[in-house]
Amino acid sequence: YVSLLKDFVESEFFVIDGDSLLLMFLDEKTQYLNFFYQIECFLQDFTEKGAKYVIVFFKDAEQMYFPYPHFLFLRTALIEHLRHNTGTTVHTDFSNCLSAKWEIFLKKSYPYFIIVSDIGLTSIQTDYLSILIAHSLSKKINVVLASGQEYDILRVYGYHIQSVYKHRLFCQKYEKDLQNACENLIRYKEPFMCLYEHLKLSLKSIQKEVHQTVHLLKQLWPEGSDIRRVVCVLACAVGLKIYSNISKPLSPEEAADLCRMQCLTVAFLLHMPLSQRAQIRIMKSRWTKQVLPLIKMQQLCTHFALKQLSDTNHWKLDLTYLPDLNDDSLLVNLAHYYEVEYTEGLAFKKELGKEMENEYQCLWDAVTKLAVKYSFGDAFPIRKTSQLFLEQDQTFREYEDIPNIGLISVKSDLVEDYAGDVLKDLPFLESNDPAVTSLTKYKEFDELRHWHSGRPLTEEYERVRCNADAKSKDPEERRQIQKLQTFRHFYGSTLEDSASKLIVHQEDVSGHANSAVKKTQKKHKSKAEKIAEENNRRLRTKEEMKEQEQWKALCIPTEKEIKANLSVGINKLEKLLKTLKSKSVKFSVEMTGLSACFEVWKEHCREQGKKSKDLSKAVQVMRRIHILLEKYQDLLEKPHLQKLTRYLRLLGFENLACSLSGQTGESDNQSISNYAIEVRPARFQLQYMDYYLLREERNDPDPRVQHFIPDTWQRELLDAVDNNESAVIVAPTSSGKTYASYYCMEKVLKTSNDGVVVYVAPTKALVNQVVGTIYSRFTKKLPDGLVVCGVFTRDYRNDVMNSQILVTVPQCLEILMLSPRCQKWTKRIQYVIFDEVHCLGGEIGAEVWEHLLVTIRCPFLALSATVSNPEHLTEYV
Repeated sequence: YVSLLKDFVESEFFVIDGDSLLLMFLDEKTQYLNFFYQIECFLQDFTEKGAKYVIVFFKDAEQMYFPYPHFLFLRTALIEHLRHNTGTTVHTDFSNCLSAKWEIFLKKSYPYFIIVSDIGLTSIQTDYLSILIAHSLSKKINVVLASGQEYDILRVYGYHIQSVYKHRLFCQKYEKDLQNACENLIRYKEPFMCLYEHLKLSLKSIQKEVHQTVHLLKQLWPEGSDIRRVVCVLACAVGLKIYSNISKPLSPEEAADLCRMQCLTVAFLLHMPLSQRAQIRIMKSRWTKQVLPLIKMQQLCTHFALKQLSDTNHWKLDLTYLPDLNDDSLLVNLAHYYEVEYTEGLAFKKELGKEMENEYQCLWDAVTKLAVKYSFGDAFPIRKTSQLFLEQDQTFREYEDIPNIGLISVKSDLVEDYAGDVLKDLPFLESNDPAVTSLTKYKEFDELRHWHSGRPLTEEYERVRCNADAKSKDPEERRQIQKLQTFRHFYGSTLEDSASKLIVHQEDVSGHANSAVKKTQKKHKSKAEKIAEENNRRLRTKEEMKEQEQWKALCIPTEKEIKANLSVGINKLEKLLKTLKSKSVKFSVEMTGLSACFEVWKEHCREQGKKSKDLSKAVQVMRRIHILLEKYQDLLEKPHLQKLTRYLRLLGFENLACSLSGQTGESDNQSISNYAIEVRPARFQLQYMDYYLLREERNDPDPRVQHFIPDTWQRELLDAVDNNESAVIVAPTSSGKTYASYYCMEKVLKTSNDGVVVYVAPTKALVNQVVGTIYSRFTKKLPDGLVVCGVFTRDYRNDVMNSQILVTVPQCLEILMLSPRCQKWTKRIQYVIFDEVHCLGGEIGAEVWEHLLVTIRCPFLALSATVSNPEHLTEYV
């Protein structure tokens, strides 16, 4: 029993079996309009949740409804309504689930699952549906049972059967048996309709009569009409013509009385608003045994009429009111009125009104013209015979006392705080009400021990094994802690290239957004500020000189390594650049790297001669030129530009060299035939440089970010963290969305020694990765017993209550949030970071993510790369 749709992620395509959909809402007492309303609500709920589906009605399943004309008529009307009045895709061109067309459809669309009912109207239909279920599972298509589905605001739950190998094995073993069983079920078809005990009617004769009458009606109403008028006239005319040719308990005049009331019912449907129809009294009377077969025959006529009209293309027919073709309750009320309450039907003509009278007269005239061979009298009076159509209910109704409706009053601070003033407007039961006095009062007690052993009860948090704790004084445990921290530092260094950052506790850190950027400078600097600036300048100069000395020592070895192995040398060059802070030193490293890369390219060209060349080496040359022109434009002098121009000409990019040499005013006529690339520069860059191409980005640095220049959306996230606001971050993998979470951790580490950031990851593997990254990024001197990072999973825990950054899984955080003994700790939480928040829509454990969103009382960050509708997710959280 799982959630059928993926929340906030694009829904999988699935199929709904049309007959199963019909059976979900089919009932003997189902009113026609309400039946369509329920189905539309069911489908609309799927659509609003982003579901993608089609509905399939198999042709061979239709014959199973002929013993039930009312259900057959509803099925045909439902197909036409979904096809013409909704945007739902409906397929009716498949004969059965074993047909070749259905096999092709499954292979082409490959639905995730198919919704099928496991119970039919008859045992034959149940067997047919069982074959459909078995066949779907054998084709690696999951099955969802139509029964037992439940809904909430976000999800649809149902019984989901996963297709496994044993299903395919079963169908392979009994393939011929299933084929024969399906053919036998399809072959079963009643050629006749039994009206009375010994009176049968050929279905082909009814279909033929409907076809002829439709042709006559088109000639009578060439301008077209409304579907309710057309169906009413056809059902009455065909029913009267067929009924007049057979022996029967009812006379033709009595059958005409029933048809006149049906025409009057349609006249009411056309002119009476739904609000008035809803006030019609509920009648418990039933049709007599003499009338019921005639009504069933008319329903069968309506089925054939709808099928005949669906193929009509050149006749204007308004199908808008297909869900409101008739109203059984209104027809029963009219029959009851004429039989019991108003026996003189002539006077009722005056109460109809001119418009209603004309409508009814038009309908009955059309019926008499179509049944021209027979005479059934005029439209008025409506009842010309005294035949009773309804069985009179002789049972007396027992009226039960309606119990008082209200809530039982309880005293709860939680309820009062949550409901507030709403409680004043709610009805409450008196203390002496039977519902209140019947409640058994039990003695209050606190359950503190196990009932069978008497041992004290412990919380689930305490039952998780504690691997290490910074507060421990045991030498062996502290040795284990040191080993664990050493491993995490090493693991983190393999994930992050940057050095660990020392966090210093700052009491006056501003909480306002973008304070580091928007802080205005004072007009007059104090002497202390000038001294501080001078000291910083001197420190930067000293650091730059130190880096220059470091580069002098590494310059020649790095250049040799690039020439010996280009990929290894470039990787070491990139790592070196990440450790440097001086822009001038970085520029020198880039120029040396460019020269070495070009020497590698020249050597490769000399070795290859006229053979095809490895353009990846030229890509590295062009990449270094891009970086120099993009990031170090202010440091490029005339000799540097001349060098870049010469390299571009040697590569054969004359147009690029000309655009660059315009800055130097010089040209180079050196031969370029030996090292030129036989590709135009634009195509070379687009086709071979791939992700090395520099994208358009901002150039203004942000003081809050050290190693890169953040984009606008990343700055907005940093502003949200500075403002202590919540944010939903939906961005592709490796786009920088995780940086906001680490900036959030850094902010909390700086502001206090007590604040806690909780990082929620869905898996233990991701927990370990985040812990390693935190160890490689942050270092902070904390009071004894406190650590920077702690871990809590279902398998182990360490430093949960004494860490500033807790990395955990959703289930463990829920344990802490609901634990009475951890409430003091929960008040220290300043931020919660939900990674892979799309798990909120998963099949397993999704409710835990919802519980956390409800229970936390602090801002949060929600990260995901696969949410397809972030606006919907943002509104939900």
